[in-house]
Amino acid sequence: MKYRKNAVYARNPEVLTAGRRRLAIICVVVLVAALAVGGWFLTRHFVVTRHAAETQSATRADTVKQKKPSVKEGEPKEHHGNSPDCPDTDCIAMMVNGDLLFHPGLWDNFAGADTTATDGTAYDFTSLFEPMRKYIDASDIAVCEFETPIAPRGGPYAGYPVFNIPSEVADAAAKVGYRACTHASNHSWDQGADGIARLWDTLEQDGIAQTGSYKTEEDSTKPLVIDSPTGGGKLGLVAGTVSLNAQTPDYDWRVDRLRESGDPNHQSDIDRAVAKAKEARKQGADVVAIAMHSVQEYLDYADSWQQSEAHELADTGAFDVIYGAGCHCAQPIENYNGTWIIYGLGNAVTESANTPDTLVNNQGVTARVQFAGKKGVAGSWRVSRIDWVPTANMRQGRYQWCPISSDHPDGACWNETEDANQRQRIWNVIYSMGADQQVVREWNITAEQTNSSGK
Repeated sequence: MKYRKNAVYARNPEVLTAGRRRLAIICVVVLVAALAVGGWFLTRHFVVTRHAAETQSATRADTVKQKKPSVKEGEPKEHHGNSPDCPDTDCIAMMVNGDLLFHPGLWDNFAGADTTATDGTAYDFTSLFEPMRKYIDASDIAVCEFETPIAPRGGPYAGYPVFNIPSEVADAAAKVGYRACTHASNHSWDQGADGIARLWDTLEQDGIAQTGSYKTEEDSTKPLVIDSPTGGGKLGLVAGTVSLNAQTPDYDWRVDRLRESGDPNHQSDIDRAVAKAKEARKQGADVVAIAMHSVQEYLDYADSWQQSEAHELADTGAFDVIYGAGCHCAQPIENYNGTWIIYGLGNAVTESANTPDTLVNNQGVTARVQFAGKKGVAGSWRVSRIDWVPTANMRQGRYQWCPISSDHPDGACWNETEDANQRQRIWNVIYSMGADQQVVREWNITAEQTNSSGK
């Protein structure tokens, strides 16, 4: 008999049916097993995923808790400082005034028993500056303009044209409350590198921050950034002078310059000032001011250099306010394309001039510039207010800083009539370039203190 391979399985219906049944059973078993295994894996994945999500959520919450700044109980959220009507979260009130311009006819009035003393008693200028204190106290950061270098303790001293004034001037500036001084002027090189070093060291010893002329090249590259003591933010300060009275320092970096258009160094001076302003902002400055020192004297208007230089600086967008000294006269305040410019602050203290053309030398302006914004937030800051008070260099026949204010907090400077005439003259000058009187306001400190005490 021949064997027919697979013939039975191929043709017997019962065998075929049984085979199909077994195959179906096997498929079902495999499917059930697969579903069971898949379900186990799915359940496991869900549990692991949920646990990971919960862990990540808890970690994120812990991170948020860690990053959340701690606020001490009672810590103020706003820092208005001494600004009279701060319109934002933070404010800085910077007070500036004109030159500290000392001649022998001024400093001789404050001589001590021994003008050659080297212990700081050769002169005492406390009473000269004292009336300024209430205005400094009503500001956050007071900045002076040091016109000249200072002599060694005990002298020798020298007046115009090559100055070397008593170092006790710096001591008095510190006592009255100045926190910073600029000293880029046409007289910065009068005593060479030694004079710059003496002024720098004395101001540093007196705790006064400074910029404008330098002992070292490294110092000359650093911007000045000052913390507001009231917590309102940081002020950057830059300076520059148009002239050094035809003197040439040993190094160009000795004194910050703003040479006039047409000078081969003009653009590099502008670029350097702007670079310092930018570096100040990198170091946290919320606002940056620049002090310009001019040499055209006794003008009640801004001269061509002042206007062109100030406008060029403003056009860079690097500065929040520009202010000037050196003219020894009160000059206008201008808003140029959104940047406030105080062209000339006159003299803070000085010896009296007596000719008709130089009487403006005996007057000045003290201004408080109010910056408003949010500390650390670039682009949020602006000048929101400028308060100004006209001043005289004498009070009732003796040398003393004196406000020619309508409230006369310390009495008349010269007499009622002269005070009224000079106050009106300076008022006319201040607003001669169209300054908005809602922003630029005459400073009545008596009314301000009364309002403050009534709050």
